[in-house]
Amino acid sequence: MIVLHAGFDGLDVALKARPGPELVEFLEEAKAFAEEFRQDVATAFNGLRLSVGATGARGGYAYRFDTGPMGATWFAKKPKEKDPWGIRLSVKSRPLALLGLERVRADIDAACHSLGLRYPADGVSIGRVDFAVDILAPDFALDPTGFVIHARTNRKAHTDLMEMETNGPSGRYTSVTLGKMPGRQVILYDKREEVRKKRKPEWPLIWNEALGRLGLPHLDLDDRATSTVWRAELRLGKDGLRQKHDIRGWGAFHDHLQGEMNRLADDVTYRLPGTDSNRSRWALHPIWQVAQRAVATQLFNHEVSVSPDSVRLLDLEQKRREYEAMIAGLAVPLGVLDGKDADGMAAVFEGLGKRIERTLRNGKRGLAARVADARERYGELLS
Repeated sequence: MIVLHAGFDGLDVALKARPGPELVEFLEEAKAFAEEFRQDVATAFNGLRLSVGATGARGGYAYRFDTGPMGATWFAKKPKEKDPWGIRLSVKSRPLALLGLERVRADIDAACHSLGLRYPADGVSIGRVDFAVDILAPDFALDPTGFVIHARTNRKAHTDLMEMETNGPSGRYTSVTLGKMPGRQVILYDKREEVRKKRKPEWPLIWNEALGRLGLPHLDLDDRATSTVWRAELRLGKDGLRQKHDIRGWGAFHDHLQGEMNRLADDVTYRLPGTDSNRSRWALHPIWQVAQRAVATQLFNHEVSVSPDSVRLLDLEQKRREYEAMIAGLAVPLGVLDGKDADGMAAVFEGLGKRIERTLRNGKRGLAARVADARERYGELLS
């Protein structure tokens, strides 16, 4: 069993800051536009690319905006004197995986500077953190009965961790989740399957880079028998972070997170089912030994050297293929409506460019405006 990646995979932070008048006005206008056209609006504020949504979020957040695949999803409240905690953000997994925690923190500060947000030294409240360990283990078969909760956990924690959710096709489990948020949660799941379904191009690059450092061949994700990667993910929500050491700001985060993650990896274990009636005496499964060792030694170590630009190029190519497939899919029924059969489709395809040009020329919005919109929307891919 080979560790292909170990690193932070999720981070939610609240900031003791209120959006200024200029930002509020900007977000109001962009939100109104998004509501009118029923889609997020790509725009920019002080040079920071944003995609502003038509809705906010629960908890009094009037605005929602996104800073792209290498950024975060942000939520902002309308300024109120009695509520200084006006900003919340959820960092995406990609920047955490490619850049590491310290670079992500610097990027958050840079984004705050562009947005005109100021907060005091004690103005950070961490609400959730996820840590993931990806293990190449093609022969591993997930069995929910292998999970054991340590007897030392208090009654409430034990009850919360007993809450289990399983997924998978008939005869095969692909994920097991124990615990619930905003407390503590442990998940063991087939990451290869998720990567293929959701088209996350960064993970094959990260995994293959790790294999390359070991002098091993790259994965063929089309071959499940040799490329199945299992992820052990440990999550601490607000209640889990506050439970013992009251982890809120970055100081307590760095001082106590290691101990809390170690404790979670020991409170919930995956074991080899045996005959002993005391399940805690069952032997630790090798996959959990590997996961525990990675949590204990690699929590704050960032080893990935895959460049964000290489992932951006894969995103760009993927988006091109999506639009090509959309055009191809629409061209055939158009030809059928023109009375063409399979042999006549070539003529339809050849004339498609002129038809598109004519439609755009007769449309309400000019071609230049459409091009500008597209550049705004996909600026992250083109830069």
